[in-house]
Formats: sequence, C-alpha cells, structure tokens
Amino acid sequence: MKKYILIIVILIVISNLPLFSFFLQESYTYSNEDNTFTYSEEPGKGNSFWGCQRQFGRFLCQHPEKEQGSNLIYRTFTIKPWRFWEWREMIFHSERFGLPYKSPDKIKPD
Repeated sequence: MKKYILIIVILIVISNLPLFSFFLQESYTYSNEDNTFTYSEEPGKGNSFWGCQRQFGRFLCQHPEKEQGSNLIYRTFTIKPWRFWEWREMIFHSERFGLPYKSPDKIKPD
C-alpha cells in the first residue's frame, strides 16, 4: 500500500515540474465587469498574470470612466482541483485564483 502511495506522490510531483506542466497548463482568461477589457494568459506565449494587471492598469488610465464604477478584474476560468498537474500554479501563483469568478456567459456587454 505504501508503495502505491509513493508512486502516486512521485507522479504528482513530476507532473508539476515546469517541463511537463508547460504542455498541460490551460489558458487563463480575465475580464472586467462589462467585458470591455479581456486578457488571455497563455502558456509559452509570454503573457503572465503580472502582464494582465499591468494591461488592466493601462486600460483604466485610458478609460477614466471605468474607474468610477466597478473596476474589478474577474477570472473567467474555473478552478479545477482534480487537475493535479496544475497544483504548482495554484500554490505558487495563488493571486490569480483569488480573483472573483464571473462566468463568461454572465458578463454583461457594454
């Protein structure tokens, strides 16, 4: 029994190494309240969560009327804890998973 648990733990650790998770990682998408700002964080494309925050700040500077209302950014992707190969992202980059979730279907268009 201990042998099987050890094998499972080793598989989880290996699948969370950057080499493997690069190919298995999903794209993370974000949007504001009325969908006038959208951002897609794709693995291997150089788009990061830090870049999303920077782009959203630039968007708010270019659209001062958006700063008056709800200027939150929402994640439009669901958290899938059964995808154990993404646990490293959930642990070390938890700020993206802490954003409020809004279904892409429920984002009201401008």
